Amino acid sequence: MHRLGLVLLLSALWAMGCRLPQPTLRFEANAVVATGNGHLSVRPKGGEALLGEIQTVSGTVQFIPHFPFLAGQIYEAVFTDSAGQHTSIEHTFAIRAPAPRLAAVYPGGKVLPANHLKFYLHFTEPMQRGKIFRYFRLINLSTGKPIDEPFRETELWSADGKRLTLWLHPGRQKTGVNLNLDLGPVLDPRQRYALEISKNWNSEAGVPLGNSFRKTFTTIEAKRAQPNPDIWKITPPKANSRAPLIATFQHPLDWALLHTMLTVLDARDKLLTGKTEVTRNETQWRFTPTQPWATGDYRLKVDWELEDLAGNNLERLFEVNLNKPTEPTFDRPRYLEFKIE
Repeated sequence: MHRLGLVLLLSALWAMGCRLPQPTLRFEANAVVATGNGHLSVRPKGGEALLGEIQTVSGTVQFIPHFPFLAGQIYEAVFTDSAGQHTSIEHTFAIRAPAPRLAAVYPGGKVLPANHLKFYLHFTEPMQRGKIFRYFRLINLSTGKPIDEPFRETELWSADGKRLTLWLHPGRQKTGVNLNLDLGPVLDPRQRYALEISKNWNSEAGVPLGNSFRKTFTTIEAKRAQPNPDIWKITPPKANSRAPLIATFQHPLDWALLHTMLTVLDARDKLLTGKTEVTRNETQWRFTPTQPWATGDYRLKVDWELEDLAGNNLERLFEVNLNKPTEPTFDRPRYLEFKIE
């Protein structure tokens, strides 16, 4: 009996060892994980397989999607192990992310030139990308009709997915080119318009905006002159203070470029560090230094790429007559000197 019991015990242990363990499969916040070796795929239910990275770590297979999983979406994961055994599960991520908001739109003013080029849309959360132009409309309020094909349908996002540069189509805003001749300009002078953004646009986490947005504005004649730093008003602060240096312009300039194309140098051409603010509907630039101002001579450097709302920069106009080419006005930075006392 002793020998027979031992044989039975060894047989049972052998049988248990021969059985393949059942694979496990689970969804995590940013990945899908399966135990064992094999193939793992993930797709929205009824959709195509997601793109992502496969990692094999300590007897597990992990799928990490290239884009975050969307809240409210049903996903299906299928794992096929080395023996051809299939395991599948479905999972729906709860909506826990905050609702996105459109925090700011630039230009901030309500009067724009008829050859205006772009808007900057700032969101509080990263927004869903791809086929976004169905969420936009540009309406001529004077006629009540939407403008056909007003946008350059190229998605230009900041690295964090929170700022979109929305272009009006340059080919329609530039006179004399094919789209301008065939379809006409996007905007006409002395008209009222509304840029509308649908509340149905979702964040990357799958949460909709919730509230539609409308920016209304009136157009004036097209702007066909270059920015001229020589006529800016420079207001220096007092020495030993951290009051801002202020530059005031006659016309609004490009909001984003004002944050990168203006810098302050001391008498030795050393770059000053500090905080930049753009105020008064892009007609004023303010620089607050990290350290208090010392007495002495300074220069405000203006790079030639700085543009107005119509794309005219310090080098040339946005619209160039190819039949009458002109030399660039300035293809180098401009310097405006001021003194701190």
